[in-house]
Amino acid sequence: MLIKESWINVADGTNIRWLKIFHLYKGFFRKKTTYGFFVKGSAQVVEPPRYEYKGFKYKYSIKGDINRLLVTRVNKTVLVEDGSSKKLDNNSGIVIKKKYNLRSKFMYGPIIKNIYRKKIINLFNYSF
Repeated sequence: MLIKESWINVADGTNIRWLKIFHLYKGFFRKKTTYGFFVKGSAQVVEPPRYEYKGFKYKYSIKGDINRLLVTRVNKTVLVEDGSSKKLDNNSGIVIKKKYNLRSKFMYGPIIKNIYRKKIINLFNYSF
């Protein structure tokens, strides 16, 4: 489960690596969230853009930028449709621009199939 002030790993191709959550969507008094929900956070650890990308058409983030994430993995046991259970080892999400417009073209790591969004599942390496 994720709460406010927790850190989340970013699992896509943007230059943001860690984000600090300060807002949970779906309710003003919401205390915790899980995979499949949106969060808003501030970029804390950011990689500098490579030199050959200077002047490239994509915008790179700096420390302190506010981004919206879709939570894809949470450090807890997840029940799968066939009755088995899987345990993920980290909290991570992907940066989005609008509702489901992704900011990157590829993602890292596995994703849970309970997130029924074909646009997102097709970009991940492995899903269970």
